[in-house]
Amino acid sequence: MSIRKFRKQMKPFIIVLTVVFILSLAYGGYESYRTSRANKKAQEAMLLNKDYIQKIDIERAKQEVSRAYAETVDKDIVDIIAFNDVIDKKLTLDLAKSLKVKVPSSEVNAQYEELESSMGDKEQFRRMLQVQGLTKDSLKNKIEENLLMQKTREEFAKNINPTDEEINAYMSLYSIPSDKKEDAINLYKMQKGEEAFKLALIKARKEMQIKDLAPEYENLVEKVSYEEDGFKVTNLDLAKIMATFMINQKATKEQAEELAKNMIAKQIKVAKMAKEKGVKVNEELDLMSQLQDYAIGLSEKVREEIKPTDAELESFFNTNKSRYNIPETADAKLIFITVKSTKEDDAVAKAEAEKLLAELTPENFSEKGKTLGNNQDIIYQDLGTFGTKAMVKEFEEALKDVPSNTVINKVIKTKFGYHLVYVKKNDNNQQWSAEHILIVPYPSDKTVAGKLEKLEKLKADIEAGTLALNDKIDEDVIQSFDAKGITPDGVIPDFVYSPEIAKAVFETPLNKVGIINPNKATIVVFQKTKEVKAEEANFTKLKEEVRKDYINKQVGEYMSKLF
Repeated sequence: MSIRKFRKQMKPFIIVLTVVFILSLAYGGYESYRTSRANKKAQEAMLLNKDYIQKIDIERAKQEVSRAYAETVDKDIVDIIAFNDVIDKKLTLDLAKSLKVKVPSSEVNAQYEELESSMGDKEQFRRMLQVQGLTKDSLKNKIEENLLMQKTREEFAKNINPTDEEINAYMSLYSIPSDKKEDAINLYKMQKGEEAFKLALIKARKEMQIKDLAPEYENLVEKVSYEEDGFKVTNLDLAKIMATFMINQKATKEQAEELAKNMIAKQIKVAKMAKEKGVKVNEELDLMSQLQDYAIGLSEKVREEIKPTDAELESFFNTNKSRYNIPETADAKLIFITVKSTKEDDAVAKAEAEKLLAELTPENFSEKGKTLGNNQDIIYQDLGTFGTKAMVKEFEEALKDVPSNTVINKVIKTKFGYHLVYVKKNDNNQQWSAEHILIVPYPSDKTVAGKLEKLEKLKADIEAGTLALNDKIDEDVIQSFDAKGITPDGVIPDFVYSPEIAKAVFETPLNKVGIINPNKATIVVFQKTKEVKAEEANFTKLKEEVRKDYINKQVGEYMSKLF
């Protein structure tokens, strides 16, 4: 048989073999794809709109919620809240995309670096991320997502432009003083912006499509748990309130459910009363927001109905007169300066440490440390047991190979000062138990006097306005603060309690600069910017303010009885 004839006869057979081979490849590819898809599907919790949510994301959310609740909330409640948090997060990120909200990489990097530096040690930070199942990139993604969600909520507040009438009503409702109007506007915008965000999220929830839901999550989807007087309470509404009772009142799951249902029943009763008085709310909002708005609406209706007489107002004024008396206060700009030790001060501390070292033994270390370590420049501490990288580098290196029950025969210098160390136990340079006495280089009287003299020369220029009193006044400024409403007894609102600073401020004439040295290492430079003399309240002048307070009290008492 010729080769040509053989090829001709074999041609159909080759074609069949080729087709079979191609089909086998396709089948193998399909089987591989099916296996791969099956494995992937096993890791997926659901298809939410067009994106798959991974099971690991939901499990992480459960852990985060449980930690946030200090693990005092029942697992079933945590699971419902966490599952729906994941949905809300995904829908919020979708809103961010539709609103074209962006987060600059510089903000993400700044937050990452802040977290990293807070740990003090980059390697320790990396290990912490590993424990959490995170990498540098995945943590940055989380930071970016959190910033996106925050900025998305803020985006809704940008479009809120309240009228004067709305702000005045808001200030009256929440008893906000007239001089805090700017704060009231910001609060109003934030509150209304949050409401607008909620509505957008609720709309997104109604429109969302969940497919391929893993069976273990079916009971976690938000659904109506029960209905009362036309109000539908969902399992998520109930879970959130139950969690609050479990945390605040240490209630069991059963107790929390009973308490939650009783509370909701009272709120629904208030809502019905509000409806009867003509209160309307946005029924697109979630149940708890609706109930809250009904309560606010009812309080506003009650407020409108209260018509106090002048006699009632004057009686209220006299009973609460101390509230309306104007106390003596002062405002001042405070600059805090630390006095750093000089080389001479450092040498004194070192010499003191070396002298003390000669007296120390394992037997007397603790006793001497406790006797000496009760002032600002000598500190005694039992450090307990610690491992590697727990202490600063110089400290840890000095402890290596030191036998147990030994006072290290040299002074250890760190950024904190001079350490004398008693190693109670050394466990193969992996763990130590130790005590230390720290001698802190403290500024001498001479050093403090030099700093005070320098600052005294600046007083006249500050008072004349040719030099600003700010954190650039001295290279060692550690803090500056505009103190408002300082009282003679030493209260500096939103800051500290310091009779010494308050006394100095009140003794200083208006716009003059004072300098005090409350302790050896700190100097306070201040300028008194305002003073208010004490004044007894006058009913006629304060009548409208008294009316608001009286009505608010009546409304508060009425509403508290309902709950």
